Amino acid sequence: MPLLNAAPPWQPARSEYVVLLHGCTASDKSNIEKGISLAHCAVDTGFGQGFYTTTVKRQARHWAWIRFYEWQKSNPGLTGNQPVVLQFRMRRFAKTSSAKKSPAVFERSLDKLLSLAFVTGSYDNEDYWSLVQHCRQSTPATVYNHARLPGAWYDVVLGPVAAFWQQRVAMQDADQFSFHTKAGIDILDALIQQGLKSGPNGDPDYYTWFPVP
Repeated sequence: MPLLNAAPPWQPARSEYVVLLHGCTASDKSNIEKGISLAHCAVDTGFGQGFYTTTVKRQARHWAWIRFYEWQKSNPGLTGNQPVVLQFRMRRFAKTSSAKKSPAVFERSLDKLLSLAFVTGSYDNEDYWSLVQHCRQSTPATVYNHARLPGAWYDVVLGPVAAFWQQRVAMQDADQFSFHTKAGIDILDALIQQGLKSGPNGDPDYYTWFPVP
């Protein structure tokens, strides 16, 4: 009997890879493709200073428009910029047997990273809201890390997105994967460089980007 509202088949493309999206502007994209800099990332964010991605395309587009409007406000009258979404196809686990094209990319994967994960953003999830409130109170003068011992930071944190962090309200149908260390950024940078070998728009098997309509 066919399933109502059936999801796509669970195939290797889904079981081996996760597609992560980052909304920004075209000028941001040019800088990111030269190498992601954590120093340029905001400090007062939900999971702390890091490079944020999501699996939700609608959310990435929203982030792109927010970033574009911020740029437009700071640069009145200027043109030539636009909102865009960057796409990273990241391995969930390392695999060297199929690494003929780019061993470095195939050997770098989420399972190589020290991770912190949250399933829900419910009001009673004390661990989740404790971290969000801790990180959200960062300032340029005082940046709060994850307090992981030793090392201070987890490489990647994944979980819900806070809508109103002071009231413990999370967004519905939203998620975030944030990268906070060189180990995590190196994977993203490797995907970018491998993808760009195929042309200016990249290769969707590694990295690509598209304008937001």
